[in-house]
Amino acid sequence: MKSKLTSFVMGLLVAFNVVAADNSIYIDQSGNSSTVSITQDGAGNIVQGIQGTGTSSTTPATIYGDSNQVTINQVGTGDTVSFGIKTSVANGVSGGNNFSYSINGNNSNAVIDSNNDGQGVSASNTVTVNQTGNNSNANINVLGSQNTVTATTTGGASNSVVSTIDGNSNSQTINVSGGGSNSITVEQGIGGSALTGNATTQNNSNGSVNLTVVGASNTVAIGQTSSGSYQNTTVVSLTGSSDNVNILQNASAGNTTVNLQSVGSSNTFTIHSNAH
Repeated sequence: MKSKLTSFVMGLLVAFNVVAADNSIYIDQSGNSSTVSITQDGAGNIVQGIQGTGTSSTTPATIYGDSNQVTINQVGTGDTVSFGIKTSVANGVSGGNNFSYSINGNNSNAVIDSNNDGQGVSASNTVTVNQTGNNSNANINVLGSQNTVTATTTGGASNSVVSTIDGNSNSQTINVSGGGSNSITVEQGIGGSALTGNATTQNNSNGSVNLTVVGASNTVAIGQTSSGSYQNTTVVSLTGSSDNVNILQNASAGNTTVNLQSVGSSNTFTIHSNAH
């Protein structure tokens, strides 16, 4: 059974509840202060954008506007979320979007981009991802200021979380547990697919990263850069064995703080913290 729903809404309350195998929900939402709630229960759930040619699930669902609340809950295996946020909120202004994604199942994949239109004005968004199950992957890209990203992945082998932010006064909290070969990459002011075109200049001032990893064979790479007389803070807590950590922090004039705590064996740490 395959279910397909398409949403074109402006400033409305929308709720989808789909129970079936191989569910597909297509979203193209325009307007401010909308509430979109989606629940999918079954195998092969997909939340994506309106398809052009072909049937690729990578076409992002889109949210145009500000102060929107989007909640997606998926239960099942092989689920996918591909989401783009097109906001008109400029840097440092309140009224961003609140996006929450929750998945309970194996082999899930979430791709979230807060600068899907490439205009570089995304700000004050809150992105929350909760994944429970084996082999779950999350790729989060945010461009703008005063954004908050929280990602929690609990499950088995080969989980991956990649979160990239370019902007000022952003914060990221990443929690990974459940064992297996977890790989985490957290970047602020470094780059990522949220950047427009061939841009090479990144901004990150007063950025903070808080990472907790519980499990075995974890690989962690964190990078932060800062401009002006601002500071960056990284806090990492590791519990497990065979961890490999590489932290790079640069500040042109401000302070950098790295707080690393580790419990386990065979860990390797390489930390570069520079303030000029």
